[in-house]
Amino acid sequence: MASETPPRSDKAAAGKRGRALLASERAVGLILENTSDLVALLDTQGVRLYNNPSYHALFGERDLTGTDSFREIHPDDRERVREIFRATVLTGVGQRTRYRFLLEDGSVRHIESQGNVVRDADGRVAQVVVIARDITEHIDSEQALQDANRQLRATVQELEQRNRENALLGKVGDMLQMCKSVEESKGVLAHYVGKLFPGACGSFYHLNPGNQLLEAVVTWGDDRAPDDPVIAKEDCWALRSGQLHAVEGPGAGLSCQHIAQPPAGPYFCAPVTAQGEVLGMLHVRYAERDARDARDAQPQALKASQPETRKLWVLSVSEHLSLALANLKLRETLRMQAVRDALTGLYNRRHMEHALEREVLRAARNRRTVGLIMLDLDHFKRVNDSYGHEVGDLLLRSVGEFLQANVRAEDIACRYGGEEFVVMLPEATLAMTQSRAEQLWKGIQGLTVNVRGDLLRPLTASVGVAAFPEHGRSMAELLRAADMAMYAAKRQGRDCVMVAQEP
Repeated sequence: MASETPPRSDKAAAGKRGRALLASERAVGLILENTSDLVALLDTQGVRLYNNPSYHALFGERDLTGTDSFREIHPDDRERVREIFRATVLTGVGQRTRYRFLLEDGSVRHIESQGNVVRDADGRVAQVVVIARDITEHIDSEQALQDANRQLRATVQELEQRNRENALLGKVGDMLQMCKSVEESKGVLAHYVGKLFPGACGSFYHLNPGNQLLEAVVTWGDDRAPDDPVIAKEDCWALRSGQLHAVEGPGAGLSCQHIAQPPAGPYFCAPVTAQGEVLGMLHVRYAERDARDARDAQPQALKASQPETRKLWVLSVSEHLSLALANLKLRETLRMQAVRDALTGLYNRRHMEHALEREVLRAARNRRTVGLIMLDLDHFKRVNDSYGHEVGDLLLRSVGEFLQANVRAEDIACRYGGEEFVVMLPEATLAMTQSRAEQLWKGIQGLTVNVRGDLLRPLTASVGVAAFPEHGRSMAELLRAADMAMYAAKRQGRDCVMVAQEP
């Protein structure tokens, strides 16, 4: 029996399908040859069966067929990628992953790939197709963006910190402006100045005008003991030069003599001056670890500027302190001039009367006492006429110095006018006041004034004593009683002490 010949229409259809398949294979081949993506066909062990030409851009013209596809993967990523490949073969489900190629020249390329399985006629996984893309430029761009964001955040944090510090520095300036004396300012500095340098240690040295030495009146930080609590101007390079002295670390500069041990980290000394006059010195030091940690936590752009920023901040604080303390010193000087007698240095009459009125009111409220001594130098006009006003002024200054040295801290001694002096003794009884008056009277008798080699003596004084509430219920009544007692002493023959009579 003759075989049946396929209909002509079936032959035509088969030929058409063959030509379409060939065309499709050629198209796929054309795509694989020209795509920038990396396309590889691997067996189930990861051995390369095919690599498209895009691999040549990474690995050169060498033939990769038959090689281990995991060999070029970065050692830190290799085992992870191998586990993902095994899971793909086992489950038949492809996975997307990222890893790095380590090239022969040592460079690294970042890769993102998607694996898909090819099954045989029995449905078993026979091969794995991996389509990958070089995303190094994308990763670099992401990293650059992250670095820029970190730097921006660090810059913002730095600016916020500067704003907080400047606000605090303004607060310090405001508090110093409200201080009544340089002595009171030490409490303000002790409370605030350490907060201006978080993470640092330091000291603020204040000049003692009496001996021209600088004393550490404020210390802060973990190491609260200053290297040397009392220093001379010659002990500090900043005080010698009149400008900030910075030492960035061990062996990085000349250490000041007041530094007991070689610095483990950077330190700064900044003079606090006003019109060329030294008022104090600001010393700030950082631990080596803290300084290193602060640098490591910052982006590269800020690491380079951090030492200079720190230096400028120390300088800024010292300049603000210089201005504030100079203004305070000027105000204190003007205030002293307003309440002190220029010749003797004692309080003036106006200040004494205000203080006496306050003490009398306080004593009346608290049922306490106030003592008052009024004294007048005997025959003072004769001294002026005989020796001149220059000697008379010298005599008044000597009495002023004597009174300042021989009254309590809470007492107020004043030059009441001419050769008259008044001493107010808060909370002193009449007996205490009389005893003190006699001590002062005898002390004036022992004063000597050298007039061109001749000793001017004896000096005598007529002294009147009064007390609240025995001799008056108001400031005016008490002054009148002491004045009347003093004139009673003059009528008695001078050079004696008289107690006021009770009204």
